[in-house]
Order: sequence, then C-alpha cells, then structure tokens
Amino acid sequence: MPNTTQNPNTPQLLAKDRHIAHRLERELRGNFPADIKAKKQAQLDTIIERSTQAVQARMDSVPSDLKDRLNADLPVTARADEIIRAIQDNQVIIVAGETGSGKTTQLPKLAMLAGRGMTGQIGHTQPRRLAARSVAMRIADELGESLGQTVSFKVRFTEQGSRDSLIKLMTDGILLAELGSDKFLTRYDTIIIDEAHERSLNIDFILGYLKRLLPKRPDLKVIITSATLDTARFAEYFKSAVKGDVPIINVQGRSYPVETRYRPLIDEIVKSHDDDAFDDMEDKLPRALTSAVAECFEDARTKGHPTQSDILIFASTEAEIREMQEILTAHAPPHTQILPLFARQSFAEQQRIFNPTGGRRIIISTNVAETALTVPNIRYVIDLGFARVSRYNYRSRIQRLPIEAISQAAANQRQGRCGRIGDGVCIRLYSKEDFDSRPPFTEPEILRTNLASVILQMEHLGLGDVADFDFITPPDLRLVNDGRKLLHELGALSDVPTKTAFKKALKGQTSKQKHSALTDIGKKMARMPIDPRLARMLIAGHEFACLDKMLVIVSALAVQDVRERPADKQSQADQKHALFRRDNSDFLFYVELFNVLFSTHEMHGGDKLTGNGRKNFAKKHYLSFPRIKEWQKTHEQLAQMVADLGYQIADNNNDNLDNKANDKKADDKKDTPKGRIGLKGGKKAKVGNSAILASLKEQGKTKPQFSEDYTSIHRALLTALLSFVAHKTDTVGEYLMTKNQKARIFPASTLHKKGTDWVLAFEVVETSQVYMRTLAKIEPEWILSAGKNLLKYHYFEPHWSKKAGRVQAYAQISLFGLIIVHKQLVNYESIDLPASREIFIRDALVGGVQGNQADERYPKALPFLTHNRQKIKDVGDTEDKLRRRDLLVDEERLYEFYDDKIPPHIASAKAFEDWLGKMGDDDFLKFKDEDVVNDVVNVGQEFPKFWQVGAVKFPLSYVFDPSSDDDGVSVKVGAGALSQLDSVDLLWGVAGWRFELVAGLLKTLPKDIRRKIVPIPDTAHALMDKLTQGNGVGLLDQLCHNLLRMGVKVGADDFKIHEIDKYLQPLICVLDDKGRVIEKGRDLEKLQAKYRTHAQVQTVSEGIHDTFPEHFEFIKTRHHKGMVTQAFFALSPDETGKVAVVEFGDLAGALAMHKKGVLSLVKMTLGAKQKQLTSQIDKAFKMAFAPLGDLEKLKSVLVDATLQATFDKYAKPFDSHVREKVAGFVRDERMGDLLDKLPLNAGEFGAVKDVISGQFLTVGQEMLKVLKEIYTTWQGVRGQLLMLDREIFGESIDDIEDQLDDLSLNDFIYRTDFAVWQAYPRYLNALKIRLDRLPNNLDGDTDAVYLLDEHMERLANRVHDPKIAEYRWLVEEYRIQLFAQPMKTAVPVSAKRLDKVWASVMTR
Repeated sequence: MPNTTQNPNTPQLLAKDRHIAHRLERELRGNFPADIKAKKQAQLDTIIERSTQAVQARMDSVPSDLKDRLNADLPVTARADEIIRAIQDNQVIIVAGETGSGKTTQLPKLAMLAGRGMTGQIGHTQPRRLAARSVAMRIADELGESLGQTVSFKVRFTEQGSRDSLIKLMTDGILLAELGSDKFLTRYDTIIIDEAHERSLNIDFILGYLKRLLPKRPDLKVIITSATLDTARFAEYFKSAVKGDVPIINVQGRSYPVETRYRPLIDEIVKSHDDDAFDDMEDKLPRALTSAVAECFEDARTKGHPTQSDILIFASTEAEIREMQEILTAHAPPHTQILPLFARQSFAEQQRIFNPTGGRRIIISTNVAETALTVPNIRYVIDLGFARVSRYNYRSRIQRLPIEAISQAAANQRQGRCGRIGDGVCIRLYSKEDFDSRPPFTEPEILRTNLASVILQMEHLGLGDVADFDFITPPDLRLVNDGRKLLHELGALSDVPTKTAFKKALKGQTSKQKHSALTDIGKKMARMPIDPRLARMLIAGHEFACLDKMLVIVSALAVQDVRERPADKQSQADQKHALFRRDNSDFLFYVELFNVLFSTHEMHGGDKLTGNGRKNFAKKHYLSFPRIKEWQKTHEQLAQMVADLGYQIADNNNDNLDNKANDKKADDKKDTPKGRIGLKGGKKAKVGNSAILASLKEQGKTKPQFSEDYTSIHRALLTALLSFVAHKTDTVGEYLMTKNQKARIFPASTLHKKGTDWVLAFEVVETSQVYMRTLAKIEPEWILSAGKNLLKYHYFEPHWSKKAGRVQAYAQISLFGLIIVHKQLVNYESIDLPASREIFIRDALVGGVQGNQADERYPKALPFLTHNRQKIKDVGDTEDKLRRRDLLVDEERLYEFYDDKIPPHIASAKAFEDWLGKMGDDDFLKFKDEDVVNDVVNVGQEFPKFWQVGAVKFPLSYVFDPSSDDDGVSVKVGAGALSQLDSVDLLWGVAGWRFELVAGLLKTLPKDIRRKIVPIPDTAHALMDKLTQGNGVGLLDQLCHNLLRMGVKVGADDFKIHEIDKYLQPLICVLDDKGRVIEKGRDLEKLQAKYRTHAQVQTVSEGIHDTFPEHFEFIKTRHHKGMVTQAFFALSPDETGKVAVVEFGDLAGALAMHKKGVLSLVKMTLGAKQKQLTSQIDKAFKMAFAPLGDLEKLKSVLVDATLQATFDKYAKPFDSHVREKVAGFVRDERMGDLLDKLPLNAGEFGAVKDVISGQFLTVGQEMLKVLKEIYTTWQGVRGQLLMLDREIFGESIDDIEDQLDDLSLNDFIYRTDFAVWQAYPRYLNALKIRLDRLPNNLDGDTDAVYLLDEHMERLANRVHDPKIAEYRWLVEEYRIQLFAQPMKTAVPVSAKRLDKVWASVMTR
C-alpha cells in the first residue's frame, strides 16, 4: 500500500478510501483516452463524495460536550491538553500511569478531542475479554450513551456496535484476526494498545506489526499505555519507525502512600521452588503468616481504623491458598472472614469478594488480583513474592507451571493494591536484598510460550520468517523452531513452497533456505481465531465426519472448565460429575454433558431443559452456569465459523444448536448424514493403514473394539495432539511420551489407575509432577495413520526369507522418539533395492557356502541351484577330508559369478523366476569346476563314505573345524546298533589320516622312548607299511610289535590315546529311532555301556510260541537314515518254557538267547524222558545239592545240563551260509560253530529235536555222574575249608573262596558252555588235592597265591565276560599246575602263556 498521507488541499477521506483515491488520481494524470478518463473521474468523484460525507457524519456524531465528559477526578484528565497535543503532533505516544490513573477510560475521549476517530475508528485493545466489555460500557456510560453508538466492542465471536462507532474496544486477539482481511488496518485511524506492560504474545506481535505498518500509514496514530516504568524501551523501539523521538507522558496514579515492610522468612534468596531453600521457607510460612496478619490488625487498631483493615494476601497456587485458609481459620481473630480468590473459582464465590458485607476480611489470592481484578477495601497487602508462571519447554513440549519469584514491577503492582482507599501497608515476606536482586520487569510471554499461533498468522499475512520479524524482544530461536515444528505436525505448514514463494526466493526477496508454505489446512486454521491445535481438531472433525461432536469438545476446551469443586464439597462434586463420565475418554465427558444440558435426555424425563431449569441443574451438579453459557455461546460461534469455511452442519436433533448460519443452507442438509457435518457430503475418512494393521495382528496383538463414533472422534483429536500420545511403561502409573518425556495420568481422569496401554492427552503440565490432563484411550494404529508424514522408520536386520521368497527387514516405527511399533516385518526390496539384491544373491543363491554348508535357502529346487550346491558340497567334503580350506573359492567369487549374470532389478524369488523364464534355460548359471575350485585334487578310497563291518554300514561325515567338537570324522550309529562297532577296529580311524594317527600316537609315548624313535615322521613312515588292519590284532599291539622289531620295547599302555588330536579319534554320533542325534562321544565303550539296554532284548512277536515260529528270521538288514544295520532275532523262553521272538543288536547275545530258546522248546517235547532221568537222583546227590536249592531245582539243573551236553556233543552244523551274512561279527570259531548248529527254521529245529531226544537218556546218565561228582566234591571241599584256622591259612582260604565264587556252582550250567563246565570235576578234585596238602605246604601254597594275584586282578569283575573267556579258563588250568601236580592240565599253561593270551584277548 502506498503512502496515504492526507493532502491538505483535498477533502478528508476515510482511511480505507485513500488508497484507491490516490490510485485513481495517478491514473488520471496518465495518457488515457477521454472516455476512460471520464469514467475514472466519475469513480473518483463518487468515492470522494461518499467518503467525505462519512467523515463529516463521524465528526457530527462526536458529543458536543465531550470535553465536559472527561472524568475530572482522574489524574490523567489533569494532563489532557498535553496528551491531546502529543497525539496531534506525533504518530506514536506512550502514556505511563499506575492502575487507577484513568488512562484506560479517558484516552479514547482525549483521542477524539485530538481529532482522531474521524477517518477511521479508534481501536482500543485490552488483554482480556472481560476488560474489553467492561471498559466499553464504562466509556459509553461516561458519554451518556448506550453501548453500540459512539462506543462499540468486539471480543471473540461477540460484537456490539457498528462501523459507524468512533471507539471500538476489543481484545488484542481480535485485532490480530482482523489483520487477515485488513493488512493495513484501514478501518482505524488510531490504535490504543492498553496494558502493554503485560507483554503478552499478542501485544508483542501487534507492536511489531505496527512498527512495520507505521511508515506505510503516516496517518495512523498509535497510543501505547503501560502501568510500569518500562516506557523507555517502547519509545526506543518505535523511534526508527517514526523517524524521531517518541514522547512519554507519565501520569501519577490515584493512590495513597504505602509503607513497605520486609519480613524475610529465611536469609537465603530463593528464585523458584526448585531451590533447596524453598522447602525451608515453606516450613516457616505458617508462623510468619500469622505474625504478619497480627501485625496488620495491630497497625489498624493503632491508626484508629480497626474495622477498615481488610488484608489481601498473594499466594502462588490454589493449594497454597487452601493451606493458608486452614492456618488462618485456626489462628485469625474472631469475626474475620477468610476468603479465597482464584481464576477457577465459581461465580458465586467470586461475588463474595466483590460485594463485601462488612466486618474484617482476609482475602487470599493468586496473582489474578495483581492486575486483572481489583479487590475493594484493601488496606493491607501481604506478599509472599512468588507466583506460578507458565513456561513452555520446547524440548518436551510441556507447559511447565513452576513457582518463581515475581519481578520488581509485579511486586510493586501488588503493593499498589493497598493504597486505594487510604494509607496502606505492604508486608513482604522476603528481604530488601531479595527484592533488589529480582528482575525489574516480568519476562515477556514471547520468551516462555509456544509461538505456533504467531507463526501461523505471520505466514498467513505474508510477513516472512518470524526469526526476522522485528519484535520488541526477539523470541528464542529454539521456540521459533519448535513453533514451526508444531505447525508441520498439524499439517499447517509444508516444506514444499508455493510457486509465488519459490519465485520470491529465486529473486532473493526471501530466504532460499526456508520454503515453508501454508497448506490448505494451514490457511483454514489461520482463519480461525483459536489455538492452532483446536483449529486442527475442527478441520479433522470434518475429515472424519464427526464435526458435530468435535464442535462440542473444542468449545469446551476453549473455555474455562465448567466443573466446580468447592473446597468443602469436593467428594459430592466428584460424584455428580461422575454421572457424565464415559469409559476410556475424558473428552466424551463434554459430549455427554452437552447433550444433557441442551438436548432431550433421560436424566430429565426425556425433556429438554429450559434456561432456568439448566441453571438449577448446574447448581445441583456443581457446574458453573456462567461458564456453561460461555460454552454454549462459544459452540454457536464456532459453528458459525466453520459454516463460513464452507462446512455444512446437520441438524443433529439438538434444538439448542440454534445455528443460524445453517438456515441458508437448509437445502444442502438433505445430503448430509444426520448428526454429521461434512463439506458438501464429505466422505468418511478411512480408518487406518491396512499394512500396519495386518503386521500388528501378525504379532498377536488383540485390540478392543471401539465404536465407530469413538474411533472417529479420537482419530480427529489425534491429528492435533500427536505430541501428547503416551505408552505405559513397566513402572506402575508411569507413561513414556514423545521426546522421551515421562508423565503420569492426572488423578481426576477417568483413566487414572486403569493401566491403559496407549493414551492421548490434551495437555501436559508440570507442577509437582508431570501430569497428562484430559485423556483418552487410543490404538497405536491411529497414531501411525495420523502421523504418517512424521514417523521415523529405523530398519534393521535385513535378511533373506525363504518362506516369503524376498528380502525382508524389521522396521521400528517411532514418533518424536516414542516407539510406536517395536518390530514389524517389511519388504526391504521397496526400501533399498541394491542392498536387497546383494542379500538375495548372497543368501538365496550363494547360500552360505562358508563352513562347508550349502544350505537350501531358495524356496524351490531349481536345476542350476541343485547342480551348484552339489558342486560346492563336493569341494567342501574334499576340503574336510584333506583338512584344508583353500580348495573352494571364497564367497565373493561366487557372488560375482551371479552378479555378472543377473540384472540389477532382480531381488526376489518371483522377479528372478520371471526373468529366468524369459531366458529359456538356466545352464548359463551352472558352476563349472573352474568357478568353484582353486586347485584340482583327487581323493581316493582313503576317505570312505561308510564305516563297514561285513554287511553293516554306518555313514561317515567329515568336518574340518578344530574349534568344533565335531572336528574330524563322525560315525552315525543307531543306539541299538552300538554293539556292532568294535573299539579296537574303530581306533584305526580312516586310512587317509592313518599316517597322522600313527605319528600322533608316537608323540604320546614317554620321553625316554621318544628319544629312540626320532625323527618321529620318519619312524611313522617306516611303520606304515608294516601295519595291517583287519587281521584281529589291534593298532596299538601292531605298533608295539613292529617297534620291538626295531629294537624299541613299548607297551600298549604307553600310548596315550586321549592326547592325540581329537579329529583322529572317530566321533560316534548316537541316533534315536527318528535319526536325531541324542549323544556324541569318542569313547565307544562308554557309549556302549550307557546304551546297552538298546542293544538287548526287544520283544517283536505278539504272544508266546510252544513250537518253533513258522516265519522266524534270525537276521535282517535294515536301511535307515543312511545307515545299513543288522538286527538279530532269537527265541527267548519264559518260566513255562514257551518262547517269544526278541530282537538283539549284537550277535553274541542273540546266539546265547536263541540256544536257550531252542533247548526250551526241545525240553517241552521230552515228556516222560525227563522224569525217567530225574528219578535216578539218589539221596547222596540230593544232600550234596541241598545248600543250593531244593529237589525241583536240582531236577531242572540236571535236565538243562543234559540238553546242553546233548546239543553240544551231537548237534550237526547246517549248510545255511548264515556266517557269510554276519561276517565281521563272528569273533571266534566257537561262536561260528554255534551259529552253524543252531536251527533257524522249523525244519532245522525238528532235526535238532530228534537228535537231542534220541541221545537224551544216554547223555543224561553221563550228566548224572558228572553233576553228582561236582556237588559231592564241592561239599567235601567246603568241609575241609571249615576245618582250617583262618588266622594261619587266611590268604589261602580267601583265594579258595574267590575260586569257588568264580565257578558259580549255583548256576554254572546257565553261565558257561558244556565244553567248559564238563571240566569242573577236575577243577574241584584239584582243589581237594590242594586242601589235602595245605597244612604241610603253607609256604608253597602262599607263594602260588602270590603268583595268581596278577591274574585274579585281571579277572576282577570280569570273570563272566565272554571276551576274556579263553584267558579265564586258562587261569583254572594254571591253578591245577600250581596247586595239584602231578595232576595233568588240559592244555599247556604257564605265566608267559597266560600273558600272551591276555594280550591277545585285550588287543588294542
């Protein structure tokens, strides 16, 4: 707008007409055709005529007695002429005056006297709505007019008067709002900024705007008033705008002298409640307070006005007021009223303050009585010196409410409250030094509040960056940045500039680094004169089709809480308020209460409350009726406002919503759902992001079912309150908010102590703790939807998923540092294609070849992958066998192979297979030898795939990993087949490592032996050709033998097998029936002992057989999990003699059991032959056997012995070739003969049965004699033993008893073969000879016992072990030689021969 200074020669025009008049005058001086000039001249004449008439009308409306209407009692009137001249001569003047000087009510009249208000209104701003209305009424009253004529007023949503009024009272917020439609304030010729000392955010912004505007509007006059002495700052601030000095006019207040007394509570200076000394001060407050009150009353009595002694006490908080009220009630003099005063008080309680009823009063107030309210009849002030100050924390976005020391200016304001009706006394409960140390003025609001609303208006007005705006006090840049962030959060600002803004930036007119621009949402928000968050809620209410409910909620949040909680009736109030509570949400309280108050409702019988009924209802339910009316009015005005924005409001069946704005849109209502508000039938917003919802369901999270209304309302609220979402922590009652802020739910909330997981709060304040107020339960999916542009995604653990056939990763989703989703699977291909492609190739195709594992990680068995995996596995197996890691190329080479051939866009199985299908075949992706091998080597039969014993095969696997327990060769063996392995054979290991094994064993020899065989590698090579596996002699024994031939004597025990490298000892992997490894170990004998029960009897057939089973198979070969094993089956007898088919894992056990079973079946066929034989047992035989059992047992022994003897003597071998099937398990000729003789089918059994039956009685006669001789000889031996003196013959007696125990005379026929026990008579007769000689041969006998000691130690606990049977019975022959010569031995025997046999049976 150009300079619009009025030309003295032109008629006076309205300020709003001057710009267009000047433009037309310029155009008329231009070169235009005559007809166009004529039109422009006519237009100019019309404007001038209309405008001059309007100015004249305004002049005529000025009261003729205006000067007489000035209030002569006020101090400002005494300076009227000076002020009028200053207004006329200066564009900006500053009037400083204390409260009560009359500047607020008289300055508008003085401005009119100075000729102002003629070309535009005199705009007069007030910080508060109540003040704007009351001042307007006061000025109108002094002019003798009704409100709306000369004087009008306008506050948010309410206006009285017209443009024709000369003076317009309004809040500073209204003036800010008008800037949106009138940037040059052309409707005003004068602006009065009242109470500028309060330095609210609006005031600072208006001052800054006016400073910028004044050079463009030289005709505009600005009058600034302040109640403090900080006027020089204002004057200096405007100096550059008016290019000269700004006059300051100081007006004295209408007050009496005030005496200030300092009564400090403590010596320290306390700045805030965070100081340690604050607690000490509070402890001393009760005594100091009562003393100060007593001092005031005493002063009043002394000065002679005891009844005019009202005291005003300034406290910090409502809680402190309550505490003081209790203290003073207990200690104040009688007939003294003690009244609280604070902003949230009910109207009735406040009226008790302003309508005194006589008597002394003590009013305890917050800083609301400092400037906003004037308490009458105050003579005394007690100032604690503290107030609760609102401070915004830009980091946590929490509005802190700390208690801080007030400024000197605020302290003086408090002091001035007691000098209105006479001399006053102000008692300050702090020291003079404390007062002097305080800041002179209260910190401007711009330094301690959120700047979002200012930034929004500045963007809307095109005023540029707030950081560059010339505020009287520059705001903290951190608060500026936070305000911008909040607007971005609300969707009001976008980082993408408009075309105009971008062009300006290119031309250098604005900063090129800041391209933020108002969005459509932001433009709508800027048109709403309410907090940006509330404005965003209304817009979201339309988007979610719940604007009707949102209007109720927003209007409730925009006004003071309608609930009242009188100090003496708090519990009753809470009970009444609980009637309107709704589960899960404090916001729905307002919806429910609004419906109760203004709609037909069941609480009042289905009727609607009348105005008077509503008033009674409010009183009964502890609700403030004035605030309810304000709420109702605000609701109507907000509805009008959204209607002006183009939103259509449905009827909603609420007659109270007398929404005149919608009358003109009645036709459009037909298309709008009832109870909903929409923009021309606006659609219901979609609920949630399906992908995120699905992912959360996969994580097993169950969600409560909210109603559609609940969801819509709270999702709309969430768009404005994303900073105030919180999640429950593990600490009881504690929640974690955005920006890592911890908070608790305010006790008055319906969610208090409910343990809700996710909540949304309208505000977060910090008092004694950080509290969230006005809350609702929400779902995290709503946050993801509402804050999608603000979410931060952290991707981690990208990996190939064989199941999904793609590369996936986990996403952690957070909002302002608060984790909303901890771990969600996402498709990483869409996030980072190059990285996904690399993972795809490395994991899906290359497949982790390191560690010799070619895992099948691709979902399908593609031909080229099968071929390549086998190639890699073959090379890996060769490496394990050769124990080297340089044959297989590294993984990088394999990756490069695929990388060169696969297009860059392939990163998933589907894309890969689609591309492969287009290529035709996959031969070009198959590895060749040169692709996978660094060096070509051949591995022969030295590394077999199986450990083979006859037909039995156990799979071998090779691992080269010295750090692993699996290092070396592993043998996989079923638990039941462990007995089929031989530890002596297993010690040989595999041929490929035989040299390393021999060398390793040689290195374990004692040092004195090793010296004789160095260098060990040469010795090992020399021995290798002399070793032969499979000849029945163990490796250790062969080494000892060959070393002896080299002149070095070594015993098998000299080798320390456990000291060789573990890979040289085969690892036995024991498998269960399902092929799972249940144990691993390198000690075969230990494993065999542990799992011996698995190799023993397992019943196979059902039922019992009394004849040889028809389909009996002695041996079966099984193939399972790569193993080839043999199972042996035998007939096992029970107590009745019948047999069952049982399974064995070892051949020896099966043969022994099968022999018993066969003989048991034969025994059942003998019939009378058994009785015929057993009837020949005489008395002497019975007496000899008696210590071991009864006659029945003796009969069984005789029969069973005869069967064994008959079988062994007369059974013939069968030509069944069964030996060939079990080659490798037949340990000796005796086992082989038994295998050949045992019947394996019914035919063979019949032959055996016939042979035994035919020879049974004959052999029985022999057995009768043999057994009788055994037991009678045994009885004789026992008798001789009893005759010996143990003290003399103790060693011999012990040895003889050990011999008899080892012979097991109780059941020897079942423990040993007939070929052995038929020699028992010889052994016992030899023992008898020994006993006969013992009394006369003690020394010789003892010496012989000593010679036997070594052999008896070898037999200890192993006397019945079949493996050493040859040695064990040779020891018996050795006894005959030692103790019973000249009795002949069955075979030659000596100590040397015994050692040789022992070495043979214990070969290693």
